[in-house]
Amino acid sequence: MLKLTAEAKVGLLVLAGSVMLLYMTFAVGKYEFGDKGYTIVTTFDSVAGIDSKAVVRMAGVKIGSVEKVELIDSKARLTLRIWPDVLINRGSKAVIRTMGLLGEKYVEIVPGPPPKSNPHPPDRSSYFQEGEEIRVTVSPSDIDRLITQLNGISDDIKSVTTALRQAFGGQKGARSMEDILADLRSTMANVEDFSQTLRSDGSELVMRLNEMAENINGVVAENRDNFKVTMENVREASRNAELALASIDNIARKIERGEGTLGKLVTDDSMYNNIDTAAKGIGEVTARLSRMKTIVGFRSEYMFPDVKNYFTLSMMPRPNYGYIFEINNDPYGKYKRSTVVTTVPSTITYETYEDRLKFSVMFAKRWGNLAARVGFIESEGGFGGDYYLFDDAVKLSFAAWNFNSTEPGNEKTHMKAGVEFSIGKVVFLNAGYDNFANEDRAAAYAGIGIRFNDDDLKYLLGSVPGI
Repeated sequence: MLKLTAEAKVGLLVLAGSVMLLYMTFAVGKYEFGDKGYTIVTTFDSVAGIDSKAVVRMAGVKIGSVEKVELIDSKARLTLRIWPDVLINRGSKAVIRTMGLLGEKYVEIVPGPPPKSNPHPPDRSSYFQEGEEIRVTVSPSDIDRLITQLNGISDDIKSVTTALRQAFGGQKGARSMEDILADLRSTMANVEDFSQTLRSDGSELVMRLNEMAENINGVVAENRDNFKVTMENVREASRNAELALASIDNIARKIERGEGTLGKLVTDDSMYNNIDTAAKGIGEVTARLSRMKTIVGFRSEYMFPDVKNYFTLSMMPRPNYGYIFEINNDPYGKYKRSTVVTTVPSTITYETYEDRLKFSVMFAKRWGNLAARVGFIESEGGFGGDYYLFDDAVKLSFAAWNFNSTEPGNEKTHMKAGVEFSIGKVVFLNAGYDNFANEDRAAAYAGIGIRFNDDDLKYLLGSVPGI
């Protein structure tokens, strides 16, 4: 027979105890080997008190545990491991609750509406699958916030008690209480006196009430005929009101059938269609006017030594086309030629010029950075073009007009080329060469100008008193 030494017996005892301790640890801690069931996720604003291995329950029954707690985009994301035989129908929501008042926190699954009854086995598509998310969640109440609210309530109660203590405490408060009690005693004494008066003089009071009732009966008997007339008048007024209502009802029925002028106006759709069409037309016109962009500008060009001033009004119904109206003075605006014949066979010719206003009316169209203009330029037919650079900060311009001139020294077409630099939104500079096809009139120029758009004009006009 095998005999064990004392050391071997102690070793076997320790081994057996270790196995039992290990088993009890896993049994009490409910550790499981391997991943059983399926996982679903849910997101909360706060999961204070929830850690890994927290219990997941449904209707108070444990159905799983929290497998992972992580922070995603400043929100808490829980991964729940649900037992494989538990089905959670779609529409359910997740709530964080506490077991008792100060017990452990757990995740409660509140079932949604059950899927429609089906004689066949339930369809898994009606329930949450592996990795899906429960989007409807309810975060736990913040204990700190509740404590803060309770502190506020206690402060309010303390303020009330302090006010009561200040009102009724001390000698002044005691006197106030004595005054109140004195007033109550006086009131009760008055009530007692009134009740005694009723007991002593009650019969006389009843007698006087009877006399009052007899007087009222007499008045009613004397005016019975007047009451009858009044009631007849009331009945007549009621009949007249019924007739008026019947007449109104008849008129309403005629209007509903489309009879009469008012009925045709109410029932005929053509009137409504005409009004609707007119309203739409007015709406389109006002919409176009509201979209129209208006630009007002003034510039002065120094032509060494002459000066030309321009006033410009641009109206743009759309960003890519519009109309330009311009007025300017021209030092060579009005030309006079006179010939004097002397006795000697020779002639003397005098040429004079008078400054006068000229106008321009042009239609402008833009394609990207390129724009074209056509119409009247300085009271003569002509055309022009512009090219914009650097987000419209720089503009290259060319224009030609007055193609059939007979004025001496200005027979060729009037052509003008220049460049314009915008300084901010209001001020701009320009320079170029004017009438360069005619040598006698060719002149370089440099100028400065200002322009205002709709927003600037609204601000300027709004700043003027009385507008």
